[in-house]
Amino acid sequence: MNTVNYTFTASCQDKSGLIAAITHTIAAAGGNILNLAQYTAVDIGKFFCRIDFAVSSVPAPEEEQTAVFTPDVFRSVFEDTARRFAMEWHLYRTDEKQRMAVLVSKTSHCLYEVLLKHQDGQLHCDIPVIISNHPDLCSIATEFHIPFYQVDPAKGKSAYEADLNGILKEYRIDVVCLARYMQILSPEFTREWKNRIINIHHGFLPAFKGAKPYHQAWHKGVKLIGATAHFANEDLDQGPIIFQDVIRVRDTNSIEEFVRMGKDVERKVLVEGLKRYFNHSIFLHEGRTFIIE
Repeated sequence: MNTVNYTFTASCQDKSGLIAAITHTIAAAGGNILNLAQYTAVDIGKFFCRIDFAVSSVPAPEEEQTAVFTPDVFRSVFEDTARRFAMEWHLYRTDEKQRMAVLVSKTSHCLYEVLLKHQDGQLHCDIPVIISNHPDLCSIATEFHIPFYQVDPAKGKSAYEADLNGILKEYRIDVVCLARYMQILSPEFTREWKNRIINIHHGFLPAFKGAKPYHQAWHKGVKLIGATAHFANEDLDQGPIIFQDVIRVRDTNSIEEFVRMGKDVERKVLVEGLKRYFNHSIFLHEGRTFIIE
């Protein structure tokens, strides 16, 4: 049987009967639930739910005939339930990919990792454009047959971001990935792209800000090197955290080894953060994330 898969996400204040109401509506619409993950944050009484389900893409036999599933029909049927529970919810068709722009500067390791994982089918998105404030990584874009644009920040922040926004709109971009993009975005830009800019930071935020973070870490004698994937907002490196990981280091490791090991964890963390975004596993509440998988 040919099927079409959907992902349903919802959040609201926790109340009795939420799961029953949601699953009943999905079943009544002809959906077959494949995976259900839910969590209640008891500290704040907040309910989060993520459901994968499938529906037949061909009409049922006449003797079993039910309404043909469409997202619009589902929305109209679910509207009363959503209103009753004051629920924020979304429905995503799994085979529809979001379009991601990758912004880079001179460092290539995160860009390569994103492009290779995308090429292997591990990132469920399209990457139609790469944008940079330097020309250094143009050859990588050419290698992967992706258009490359260099936008010059020397013309001033407003003009620069106007050019950047023009490219993003031309390519109908849904989400922006900062793959070690060394340019501070304005509060106006981050507000316009709120919760749609994913950044990688070399450390557990907010430690070791500024230049040469691994040199700073080495001189402090740290025992763990970490990286953080997070949403970028107007507060530099303070956005909601999506994914973090660490590598344990020895006091006998050199600064050069710190840098190499740091790149390894940055690669992993950025890709894992992007996976969770495209899988619709990230729920935001008052400036923090809940990852429901």
